[in-house]
Amino acid sequence: MSAPNGTEAEQNIEIWKVKKLVKSLEAARGNGTSMISLIIPPKDQVSRAAKMLAEEFGTASNIKSRVNRLSVLSAITSTQQRLKLYSKVPPNGLVVYCGEIITNEGKERKINIDFEPFKPINTSLYLCDNKFHTEALSELLESDQKFGFIIMDGNGALFGTLSGNTRDVIHKFSVDLPKKHGRGGQSALRFARLREEKRHNYVRKVAELAVQNFITNDKVNCAGLILAGSADFKNDLNQSDMFDQRLQAKVIKVVDVSYGGENGFNQAIELSSETLSNVKFIQEKKLINKYFDEISQDSGKVCYGVEDTLKALELGAAETLIVFENLEVTRWVLKSSEGSEIILHTTKLQEADRSQFMDKETGQEMEVIEQGSFLEWLAEKYRDFGATLEFVSDRSSEGNQFVKGFGGIGAILRYKVNFEQLADFDDEDEFYDVSEEARPDLPASGTLTAPRGQHLRDAASSGGVGQALGASCLLLHDPFSALSRRQMDKQEVVAYLGPKASYTHQAALSVFPPSPSTILHPAIAIEDVFSAVQSANATAGVVPFENSTNGSVVFTLDLFADLQHKYPDIVVCDEAYVSVHHCLLGRSHPILPTVEAAPSSLPDAVHATRSSSGHATPTMKMPHPTPPRAEPLASLSHVKKLYSHPQAWGQCKAFLSAFLKGVERQDVSSTSKAAEIAAADPSGTSAAISSSIAAEVHGLDFLARGIEDSADNATRFFVLRKRGPTPPATTVAGRDADDDDVLADGDAEKWKTLISFRVDHADPGALADSLGVFKKHRINLTSINARPSGVAPWNYIFFVEFVGREGQEKVDGALGELESHEGERWAMPRQTYPCLEMEVEGVDSSSTCWDMKAVSFALAVREYTATNNYTMDSYRALKLMPSCHFRR
Repeated sequence: MSAPNGTEAEQNIEIWKVKKLVKSLEAARGNGTSMISLIIPPKDQVSRAAKMLAEEFGTASNIKSRVNRLSVLSAITSTQQRLKLYSKVPPNGLVVYCGEIITNEGKERKINIDFEPFKPINTSLYLCDNKFHTEALSELLESDQKFGFIIMDGNGALFGTLSGNTRDVIHKFSVDLPKKHGRGGQSALRFARLREEKRHNYVRKVAELAVQNFITNDKVNCAGLILAGSADFKNDLNQSDMFDQRLQAKVIKVVDVSYGGENGFNQAIELSSETLSNVKFIQEKKLINKYFDEISQDSGKVCYGVEDTLKALELGAAETLIVFENLEVTRWVLKSSEGSEIILHTTKLQEADRSQFMDKETGQEMEVIEQGSFLEWLAEKYRDFGATLEFVSDRSSEGNQFVKGFGGIGAILRYKVNFEQLADFDDEDEFYDVSEEARPDLPASGTLTAPRGQHLRDAASSGGVGQALGASCLLLHDPFSALSRRQMDKQEVVAYLGPKASYTHQAALSVFPPSPSTILHPAIAIEDVFSAVQSANATAGVVPFENSTNGSVVFTLDLFADLQHKYPDIVVCDEAYVSVHHCLLGRSHPILPTVEAAPSSLPDAVHATRSSSGHATPTMKMPHPTPPRAEPLASLSHVKKLYSHPQAWGQCKAFLSAFLKGVERQDVSSTSKAAEIAAADPSGTSAAISSSIAAEVHGLDFLARGIEDSADNATRFFVLRKRGPTPPATTVAGRDADDDDVLADGDAEKWKTLISFRVDHADPGALADSLGVFKKHRINLTSINARPSGVAPWNYIFFVEFVGREGQEKVDGALGELESHEGERWAMPRQTYPCLEMEVEGVDSSSTCWDMKAVSFALAVREYTATNNYTMDSYRALKLMPSCHFRR
């Protein structure tokens, strides 16, 4: 069975989240009547609910018990505050739960939850109780379609329903019908009459019970009815005048089964699977049967258990992730004495063994950074691995076998994976330098360095490397942890958004050219780059920041906002530009004659682009509705699914609309990962939007070249480092780094600064006042972005980038005045970094772009100056490491 489409799969995940929420809310208990359940149906008025709460507040003020009165008033106040976040009721209604619950430790804890259901809720509810009322949500979780079953044989009848992934027996009874025998004479005729009479009464009783079970308020309560049984009982019922005509009109299938009772019910469901193909229960059975078929065929394209499933995800091999909806596994993020993060997955039984939480170096328990449900982590992260997530139940025989026999977690893979080769590495042998001999017992993808010139030719995987997945407690080490122990003293480790051949990899190569002293290490997600730099497992990181066609990379902005304070020491020290020329890669099934692609500049080479002003972010041409710039080089009729990074879709709108409209799109962590997934598809029906280098790495055909909307499409990348000791100070453009206190305007114009702040959204003109400060001090703003602040809905954090740096009189004046506007609401440390303006001998400074060789040379020999970090009264101001500016 093919996996459900993206919308259906995502809705199933939303349903699962609501089920988890309902389960936790049902278990919560409080004191008195301090737990409020409020449901507002669609098209109702928020003002009506607010007025009701105001009246309730007055009534609750008269409660005699002081403790109960304060608890109820607090819950009503919290509910009122939640309502203020909504100007009108959302299209599907609004659900609010507020109050104080009693934890297992006997402590009180406040609960404030508000959300819009995944489908319209038509119940109006307001209750104050010692528990939350979730009955309306439970009804909402019931499938819209319910199918009825009537199973009849000579021993009795069964009435059942199938709804979603739930199969219920609602009634059954037995019957004692006379059997046929060989006696003749008058007794035979009399016996036949009695037998027919009892059969008639049996059919009549089934018809009467069918009305009771499947008709409610004079309406049929099921979408369809299936009659099943042995012999002719089912046909007698269907053709009988005693069978209600309303039910007869709902009969969608009549099937022969070999059994009666529940065995017949199961067989009837199986035989009706084609008719009921949209029912979740049937989809689950088909999906798990497909999983079992792969096992029986010994194809090697399945995995099971947390350990192997995580390995398959890291490799990008998992196509469909199958997980038991009630799997009880906890995900722990622990911090070792060396500062590296260790990820642990345990069941409740395994948590009792505290030895797995001990630091091997100190013998003490490691610090717990994060603890949460493994299922919730999967529900948030599965898209990053290019997989589809399907939750299954244990209500079917197949589901029960999957849960009990395979641990309730597994995956159907895109290609065969030899998990034995991904054996655990011990602490001493996790990574090897190029100086060491090749180890035949390690997979080829385990090396992190390669001889010069091979970086873009080696097909390498970003997953599986550096993982130590212990069988007993399913331990997953931070992939950078071994590097920090073994190599970082001798080599600079640079984390970048991988895998190899991604555009971020190209940017990293431009800033950190191949060198025995540098290791470039791919990370799965942008967040992993931030984590590696923050934990000092990498000395630097390279992440995408914005694209000239599709705008800012919101993932990076959100990590800079750092709402959970996970990356307090991350600073930007440099920027780099990569000219982005997308290609459509896949398996060619040529129908049209191949045409010569127009010659391009260096294939996806790294270009440093000069701005017209010499210091600001380059201004690119804005895309506008035009025909696509490129034509397919082969037929695209066989392409059924597209993979790429979310940013790529917006950069190739014209081509996709013209030639691939309606083809399913799947977001993955990078364009190179997309090429890796497409290459692994044996059917050849997958394609990827990626670079020409990725085509060479993964052995893919060019289905189209240069499909980006804008010919000068480019992406800007930031180089990250951790605050702390920096390399020795050197001179910048002939000036000693210690003379940084006062900057001439000309020197300051070679820098850019990124700040972020929040404003009082209730104060009209607060943002305009803040931005007016920059105009007043004649400071050129190069970009402005806004992201949700996490403080409250529709409240934003603003990112402002401008030309200049601290130490420049007008910048210091503007920041001081801005501080008086914003007070304590600075959202992150200021990021100051040099503009990419270089003058290199032999290169025309008037050119709009620089070739890769010149940029690599210039950046390879750059020097750093170091200045100290310092703290001002109401915010942290950072002075960072500048790059050398080369003069002709």
